Amino acid sequence: MPSLPAIAPFLGDTSRLISYRKFSEASAVGFLSAILFVVFSEPLKTYVDFGEKWMSLSGLPYQMNTAMLGFIVGFGFVKIFFLMRIQLFRMLLNYQGWMTNPKSMATKMWALMLNALRGNGHYPTYFFQPMLPKLPVPNLNVTLDRYLASMKPILSDEDYMNLTTAVLAFKEKDGPILHKYLCERAATKNNWLIDYWQDFAYLVSREPCAVKVNCYATDRKDLPTNNQIARAANLIHFVLRFHEQLQDETLTPQYLQDMIPMCMEGYRQQFSTTRIPYDTIDRLMIYEESKHIIIYRNGVYYQLDVFAPDSDGKKKLLTVTELHDILSEIVCQTEEVEEPSRIAVFTSERRDTWAKVRQRLLTTSNRQSLEAVESAIFFLSLDDVAPKNIEENGSFTMTGNGFNRWFDKSIQFSAFGNGKVGTNVEHASVDATLPGRMWEYFLKSEKYVEDGGIIREKSKRTLPKPQRLEWDLHDFEKDIDQAYNNFQRLAGDFELIVTSPDYGKGFIKKKRMSPDGFIQMALQLAYYKLYNKTPKTYESASTRMFCAGRTETIRPVSDFSVQWVKSMFHERATRDQRIMLLRRAVQYQTQVKIDASLGMGWDRHLFGMYVASRELKMPLPVLFQDKSFWMQDALSTSQTPTRYADGWTLENCCMGGGFMAVDSEGYGVSYMIYGEDHIKFHVTSHKTCDKTSSTKLADAIVESMNDMKDLLS
Repeated sequence: MPSLPAIAPFLGDTSRLISYRKFSEASAVGFLSAILFVVFSEPLKTYVDFGEKWMSLSGLPYQMNTAMLGFIVGFGFVKIFFLMRIQLFRMLLNYQGWMTNPKSMATKMWALMLNALRGNGHYPTYFFQPMLPKLPVPNLNVTLDRYLASMKPILSDEDYMNLTTAVLAFKEKDGPILHKYLCERAATKNNWLIDYWQDFAYLVSREPCAVKVNCYATDRKDLPTNNQIARAANLIHFVLRFHEQLQDETLTPQYLQDMIPMCMEGYRQQFSTTRIPYDTIDRLMIYEESKHIIIYRNGVYYQLDVFAPDSDGKKKLLTVTELHDILSEIVCQTEEVEEPSRIAVFTSERRDTWAKVRQRLLTTSNRQSLEAVESAIFFLSLDDVAPKNIEENGSFTMTGNGFNRWFDKSIQFSAFGNGKVGTNVEHASVDATLPGRMWEYFLKSEKYVEDGGIIREKSKRTLPKPQRLEWDLHDFEKDIDQAYNNFQRLAGDFELIVTSPDYGKGFIKKKRMSPDGFIQMALQLAYYKLYNKTPKTYESASTRMFCAGRTETIRPVSDFSVQWVKSMFHERATRDQRIMLLRRAVQYQTQVKIDASLGMGWDRHLFGMYVASRELKMPLPVLFQDKSFWMQDALSTSQTPTRYADGWTLENCCMGGGFMAVDSEGYGVSYMIYGEDHIKFHVTSHKTCDKTSSTKLADAIVESMNDMKDLLS
């Protein structure tokens, strides 16, 4: 059992973690001090005189009073000492020079102090939450200047002039009022943005979760087994093991550079969470006491309790062997199904439509089954299809067939007929980096025998029987048919191409460039090859170094990136000039990325002021009426992190994941850098748009990466 670090007694939000020990360090020192005061009570009489009045009031003998004094002195001393330690730790976490000036003496001294204070303790999952700094509200003038600078390369002269006029008016009139409102909000909340972002970026949207909101992750390259049931049993067990660590708060906190604790708050919504549809704004419901999962096959739903009593009477997680036997029974029972349920297709509908149907369902006999699905830890589908490649793995995981995905669940899994697996995540609940760690944990933990079967363990426990959920949907047939027609159009519009260049970050680092900045410039070049123009580009940055932090936007487009891209098509540009411009463009992107990670991007600040203007019911500021403010991102990009913990290898690494293009005439590009020599690009677009083609952009990305390699070789 790991020991609780000494600073734990001061973290009110994690007070229940004291269960790791019977007494906190302060209590232990207090008791020791009390004993010493009693043992040496005679010498202490010279220094301690309780007085006759106190002795008569307390009614306690002298030695008992001495013991009480000893406890108070010892306990109080430790409390004060460690309280000072906590305050120092908080101050150190507010230091940002490690990102802006990593090689300075101040940063080196800061790192030594931080490591000394943190020590090598095994900290509970949410241990550092109360110490994390608050997300800052950026300077208003800086935000507006950066906004203009990022928009200038992509707007016409006329549109830029109109935007500049709107910005100047906003700076003089509404901006200071709204900025002050956010500052006041920041003073009273742990995170001034999180509620705004969750509600207005996600939950207020009436668009379907299917395809348009949810994202996916694929399997590893080489399958450890083709046995669907063996793979599903391992997946369920190890995902539940991960969930159990979150419940027990034994999952190790995540660190930046193995040193700076990151916010873990998002993990509270990773499991047992469902996005419930309502007419105007959805709600995230968390079922903390949930003990069951939902298993779906061939239109049949089963509710399975995942704990069973052991020989000592304590309930423990089902083993891989036990899960394998239960899944085998489910497969036998669902080979031939007379009336498969099609209810899940409703979760692919527009949110207002689904909200109305759901309210009707709750008034029927379907209520109990519906609530069982919504309160489950997660949803697992045993699919018959067998993806042949990464593209099919991603596409099938993302869309399913309309009936085998519950798109409202925070996380769900697919186990395919050939043993491949995938996971589908509802984006309002969590950002992709959080389930990414869980996915990596499963892929490195699963084990099989040589023939692909499970490693059997003896079990004499009485196992829970899967309970088949009953549905009566005869009054909903027309709604289901309409929902399925809508789903087919939605899923049929999803186009995914996965591609890779023949080199990775190893080459880029040798050229002393940021791999992320380098890849972003490759995307700019690729887009320009196809369209001869610069796209408005979104790249996500994590702000999890702040309490309740999620994301901020990196804007990689700059005058530098435009100059470099155009130089690649300019015959008179020399190699040295192109390299110089590339380096400047990458350096600019790196700085913007640092600013965004430090909460100093302009997107969330403007977003917050827009929401505040609606909250204050003030006339819409002129800045938010300008068409450029609502300009879609033609290129939505994100890097998929890897290597969350020890045990990661190229063999058990997933092959990336992705999301749908946000703009109907744009692209979604997710890329994963793994190892020194590999980069995977997942390129998505809308099939129905004749202006875009995932295949063409994927080819252009590889061509651009090769052009850049040739340039630097």
